[in-house]
Amino acid sequence: MKFSYLAVVMPMKWLPQNTEQARTQAWAAVSQLLLTNLGKFYGRFYPAVAPWGQAASFPFSVVFGREDPAAFLNLFYHAKSKLEKAVAFHSVGMLDNIKPEQMQEIGDTLICHVMTDGSNEALTVHALWYTAVMAGVLMPDCGLYFLEQKQSVVPPEVEREITAHPSDYVLCAVTLEENGVRT
Repeated sequence: MKFSYLAVVMPMKWLPQNTEQARTQAWAAVSQLLLTNLGKFYGRFYPAVAPWGQAASFPFSVVFGREDPAAFLNLFYHAKSKLEKAVAFHSVGMLDNIKPEQMQEIGDTLICHVMTDGSNEALTVHALWYTAVMAGVLMPDCGLYFLEQKQSVVPPEVEREITAHPSDYVLCAVTLEENGVRT
């Protein structure tokens, strides 16, 4: 992966009513979020022109649900699909590296004790990614991040609220490049 796309969703209530000012503040909030991992997880970031092959021809790639609900929801669903694929990839990566003797049944719940001691690099990488995302760390390949919740994975009711009321939300599409990559 030389680059990845990320959609950051935030509520309109944080932003001024003036569209131009709101776009600028939305990009500033996303930039502030991304600066914390610049040089660590990615080498640079900038507004995405066509994330996941979808047009995002808005200034700073900031899409207001009130302005263009179809574009907002289209990008939201592409980002959500990317997140679901990334979670599935890392979940399967963990499960493929778990030995049956690590499983324990407690009542009707199956518990798996996983030791990431470095002896299984694949398990360690997938487990750390999964744990980080679930703890709210913004991983560059997650595809979607909810700024208000400070999470990539949110309860279904949050997603339902966003899709039912896109006019109350804004989405900023970003391209993240790996360190040292130039296009």
